[in-house]
Amino acid sequence: MRNQLYYSLLFYTVWILILIFMKRVKAKWSNSCPYPNLSRNQIITNSNSKDDSNSNNNDNSNNRNSYDNFSKFKRRYNSNYSLDTYDPDGKYLKTYHLVFDYYSKLFNNNELYSIKNTKTFVLCNDDDIEKSDEEKENILLWNTSNIYDVSSTIVYLNVFPLWYNEQRDKGKSFCMKINAVGWEDNVNKEICKDYEPYRECPDLIILGTTQLAKRYYNGDTISLNKYYANYFKKNGISIESMLNKYSIYDYRIDNNWLAIPLIVDFRTFRFNMTTFDYCINKGYDLHYPPPLSDYWGSNYQETWTWKKAFEYAKLLTECTGKPGIRLINAKSEDTKFFVVLCQSLGIPFLVEDINLSIKKSEFRNDEYIKKLEIVKELFENHYIESWLDEDEIKQWIKAPYPISIEDQPIFSPKAEQVNSKKFSINGMLFDILTSYEYPGVNYSYMPGGSSFLGGAGIVITKHSKYHDEIFKYIEILIDKKYPYFTYLNISMTPFEKVHGSKCENNEKEESKMDQCNSVIGTPGTFPYYFIYNGKIHIVYLNHVVSNGLVNRITINMDSEAFLNDSELRKVFKSDTYNCNYSASYDHNRIAYYDQFRLEFPLSHNETIILKSMRDYHGGFNEKQTNKKVCSIYDEYLKDAKPIQFPYNVFMEINEFENKSPISLLLANLYYKQNITYQRTFKDIVNECCDIIDDSFLPYCKKNSKIKIEVSECHEGIDTMDIIYKNCKLEENDNLPRTVECPYISHENYKGLIVEVFTLLSFIIEIFFFMIIIKNRNQRSMVLAGFKFIISLLLSSIILDLSAYFWIGKNSKSKCILKIWSMIVGITEFICSYSIKSEFIISIYHNSHITNSKYTIKNYLFYVISVLIEFILLVVWSFTHEGLIKKSRYINGVGYYEYETCSNGNETILGYIFVIVFIISASSIFIAFRGRNIPNEFNYSKKIFFTSLISIVLLLLCYITVVVDIERNVAYMYFLALILIITLMINITFIGSNVLTYLHISEETHFTIMIDGKSKLGEGEGSSNTRSEMNTKNIMIIRNTGNNGNNSSYIPVKSNETYSEYNEANNYNANGGYTDNYGISEYNDNEYYINETSQPYGVYNQDNKKDNYNEYNKYYDH
Repeated sequence: MRNQLYYSLLFYTVWILILIFMKRVKAKWSNSCPYPNLSRNQIITNSNSKDDSNSNNNDNSNNRNSYDNFSKFKRRYNSNYSLDTYDPDGKYLKTYHLVFDYYSKLFNNNELYSIKNTKTFVLCNDDDIEKSDEEKENILLWNTSNIYDVSSTIVYLNVFPLWYNEQRDKGKSFCMKINAVGWEDNVNKEICKDYEPYRECPDLIILGTTQLAKRYYNGDTISLNKYYANYFKKNGISIESMLNKYSIYDYRIDNNWLAIPLIVDFRTFRFNMTTFDYCINKGYDLHYPPPLSDYWGSNYQETWTWKKAFEYAKLLTECTGKPGIRLINAKSEDTKFFVVLCQSLGIPFLVEDINLSIKKSEFRNDEYIKKLEIVKELFENHYIESWLDEDEIKQWIKAPYPISIEDQPIFSPKAEQVNSKKFSINGMLFDILTSYEYPGVNYSYMPGGSSFLGGAGIVITKHSKYHDEIFKYIEILIDKKYPYFTYLNISMTPFEKVHGSKCENNEKEESKMDQCNSVIGTPGTFPYYFIYNGKIHIVYLNHVVSNGLVNRITINMDSEAFLNDSELRKVFKSDTYNCNYSASYDHNRIAYYDQFRLEFPLSHNETIILKSMRDYHGGFNEKQTNKKVCSIYDEYLKDAKPIQFPYNVFMEINEFENKSPISLLLANLYYKQNITYQRTFKDIVNECCDIIDDSFLPYCKKNSKIKIEVSECHEGIDTMDIIYKNCKLEENDNLPRTVECPYISHENYKGLIVEVFTLLSFIIEIFFFMIIIKNRNQRSMVLAGFKFIISLLLSSIILDLSAYFWIGKNSKSKCILKIWSMIVGITEFICSYSIKSEFIISIYHNSHITNSKYTIKNYLFYVISVLIEFILLVVWSFTHEGLIKKSRYINGVGYYEYETCSNGNETILGYIFVIVFIISASSIFIAFRGRNIPNEFNYSKKIFFTSLISIVLLLLCYITVVVDIERNVAYMYFLALILIITLMINITFIGSNVLTYLHISEETHFTIMIDGKSKLGEGEGSSNTRSEMNTKNIMIIRNTGNNGNNSSYIPVKSNETYSEYNEANNYNANGGYTDNYGISEYNDNEYYINETSQPYGVYNQDNKKDNYNEYNKYYDH
């Protein structure tokens, strides 16, 4: 009894455990299966893409392991999420309660794909719904989708739970917000402004490949170099190594990775087979484009060209009365069409100017324009369907033709949805990459073989606080073990060997049944030919397309073809034949043989090969399978290139697309505006290139490598326009528009001021010169020193000419003359008063003034100095370069070149000024020796002050010649000061004499009487009587030594008259004296100075003239 009880308890315990286990297994399965109507194997098959299509067993095994483990994952994390939706106005629409399936890695709510009119999505885990904003963070993604198509948004939302769980493990909680901002705001709308808190600040933005650079250069996004490197360290394979061949050009700039590639895009080419068949039957020489016909041969790129496609467009237009080719009505599609055409014709669309660091259009070359003329007939004769907004076109045609680039119109495409019922394809279509299918329309290879390559990438914004966390989100998004990357693409992802959703499962071999179904996939009656008993026979077979899996053909023996050919009636029988893996007479089965051919059974042991006659006309009118379409996609992608190829993406490519200059070029042809305004094809091509070049120019404010040049001088306003060669200006950019001319112009106020001073100085000095020449023998002129005054005036006139040479446009001769005249003028000016000073001081100190050796010594220093200076000037002139180019820097802009005078050999020029400075220093030294000479001594004080002022004058000349001064106003001041100073010095030395001559003031100079060998009065133009002598100022100097040895002269009172002096010093009228010197008067009214201690006696009249001339000879200096 005890044992029975024991076994009974054991049995029930085991049974209870089994029931519990079965219940848990059932619960596990029901919770994990998001598709209750599908078997478990079906779910496994439809889950993630395989790494290797030939290893299905391994994949299924891995998926089962995942299935066994995912329930643990589910128990660990909450699978419930809430999705709030909002309309474009921000109004709340609805909350969707979602469950994330950790097995399929997708939300299991199919209602998501039917969402419409929704712009904003906010997804949170249910655990975080009640949390405050401080306890959770929001990640904002800007997507390019519109409010009607949310498919890509759903993909990004599906990534969030996996990323959320990783962040939750790190103690962080996030919600995700996605805004469908479209293809305009994603690149153009401002973000993250601190002073505008209402402005959104996204963490992630989806950008087209032509938009990436603009956000990057605006400072909105970060370089991803760090994350590319981290990905390589983590996975052992780099992102760049996985990219398709030409995709690298779209995502890299200045050695920086701008984004993670997400979506690949290229252009496709399709044609309407029904239209082709119709026109072929009407006798037009048409063939299906490759690969649907073997007419084109193996190297189709050389036979199926754009020229041939345009010929077909003409034939289709003539055949149907409708345009034979069309473009998709979308922004910039005509631009992409034109770029593909250029690539196929071997025309470079753009080139880089290395010197200016900008891109330029390149197809304005005459050779390239000639190649492009194939589009003229296509557009002018409307063999292509209109594609631009008709209202905008009408306004453009009515208005006067724009002259400037800024006034050129920007056209929009027709507002016609690609997938609408109104959209039709009559002949051929330059198409976007889409999954939308058109009845009877097949894909073909692109004419010329080249296609456009584009796409989109995801960027991280600079202002996001979660750079590292966000890149984890991107890593999940592009991980090929998850379905997201595949779902974002149709044919191929940006990564090689990772296919898109349409081509994901086409790696497996297509069955012969599928191929057979494809051959007869178009309903209708079609001719086939075959060889039987050595003869060629033609049979018409009727294609019957089934909605199920198997297509078939029927044979009607009552048709006209069979009635007229008895051999056919022997071979065939009226019946229906189905496609299958192999031909069978008993089961009425036909089979695929190879391209264009079907295997047909005649008996149990005999078959024939039926070949479609359609290959003569173009090929099979067959429904293309995914595999064949994907193989064509691969052909597109193989040679697809970006617009900017072979250059990396740059910011202005987006501006180029916005301006649509290609639309204007093609519209000119289509609407014949070029004919209306009598403009050649070359004219409108050049106009298009000008707009392209302008759009490729960056704004100067954002350009760190500005290159500029300057225009010719506008002399009236003394400015040159700054020409920004590699950028363009905008309002309020605070950049200079003009710079000052490199010379003082005649028409500007600065030049006029210098000219006025020059003319005034020149007139006064010529006036002085004429008076001095005319009155050179007058007593006042003789006493002032005739040669000194003439030398002073000539040097001043030379300086006047020098100032004039500094005005106006430069030339080589002018450059030399203005420096020659300035150096010669200042040198002669300084030498004039220096020699004068030496003689005055020599006279004052009795330094043997009548000694001829002293005269030679006095001149020798100046003569040698001037001679050396002259030789150096001649050598300098012969080595002078004339006009040269110099560079000048504008703050915040850069350097520009301007034409100006060369300074020649600056070493020689330096030596020349050293000589002038030595002469000037010598002058100051000599004048300094005479600083204590009484004021009454002729010019002594004036020369000392003049020598000091002249050093300033010399410095002004040196600065004017040698120093490169940026402002012309400084040259104006320097030249005006030079003119004013020289004029004032001239007035100081000459003015009193001129005024005396003009009887404006009395003669106030002093007569210096110095030896008995000299005689005053004769040849002075006047006869001085005793009374006159008493009214004149006579300086009398007394010798303190004996016989002229080591003697020095001291003046007596300057206001003493002759009689007063003699009376004070015991002189008499007969020449007797008791002192060393005295003044004697003779009957001829001439006065002398005695130089001996003996009575002078009567003057020897015979020596009078010679002695007088000898005095004047020295006094003139």
